[in-house]
Amino acid sequence: MYIIFPCILLILVICALTMTWRKKCVMKKLCHMSVKEKLCRLNELVRPFGFEYLLSQDIFTSLHDAWQRDFGYCRLYDNSASLAGMVFDCEPVYFDYKGCTWLIELWKGQYGINTGAEIGIYKADSLISRGQRSTTLFHTVPDEDLPFYEITLHDMNAPLYRVAQRHWWLTGFRMGYYREPEQLTLKAEITFPSYEMLNAFVRGLTECGYSYSDLEICRQHISFEFGTPHTRQPRCRQRIRSAFAQWKNRIFLRLYCHVTNDFCFTMDKLLYLCEYMPFAFRHMMHIRHKKKRRRKRHVC
Repeated sequence: MYIIFPCILLILVICALTMTWRKKCVMKKLCHMSVKEKLCRLNELVRPFGFEYLLSQDIFTSLHDAWQRDFGYCRLYDNSASLAGMVFDCEPVYFDYKGCTWLIELWKGQYGINTGAEIGIYKADSLISRGQRSTTLFHTVPDEDLPFYEITLHDMNAPLYRVAQRHWWLTGFRMGYYREPEQLTLKAEITFPSYEMLNAFVRGLTECGYSYSDLEICRQHISFEFGTPHTRQPRCRQRIRSAFAQWKNRIFLRLYCHVTNDFCFTMDKLLYLCEYMPFAFRHMMHIRHKKKRRRKRHVC
């Protein structure tokens, strides 16, 4: 007994010294890297997750060829989101166009330790009824049918970021930030490839509960704000589960801030985590996990 305790204490001291030495080595390595090197390195690491880092806005956004494109969308993703730490408001807008039922959906809220927003476009294989919408798998659309999006996420009237691109799933996630979904407002501007598609989408918006006074329309362009949802929210039926998910998100956010408090910028924080705590880096990058990827990912 008298020998075991000193041995355990010695092992703990050695581990602490080793971790301290390793931390100093990682910090020294980062200090000797240029901003361009850091940016390239971080984007190499996050690309397998389907994202890229935009230094100018300090956010992560989805790639046009992200692996998530293969899986489309179904209502189950939103209904089970809180199990993965995602608590958000969503606004699905269904409309019929070109002999199929289409869906443009908007999201805003908390994704783990990230505050963010999304807008995506999907379509079914045919026209479907209202009763089939919750069980239908929607597919992503070909490039020629993609609208041009511009989304601006506001936090209590203060803009957090703005991204604009022709995309199937345009996103923006600010890491190390916490907000409740109701504190956020998403301004969406969409330019459609045709007048017919715009008119069909407007009919879908009015069916959701939007009035024409909420919309600004000019030619093939429409803009509107998504603040208070007009549709029933999954998280309202899962209040306890959503509250527990937000509690965990706040805990993980405090841990993230504590571990990375030697750095000011997200880029430095994540590169530090990747070198010093690879498992934590992988956890941080599961921003929007819709379905398990089937092939292995090798990072760090």
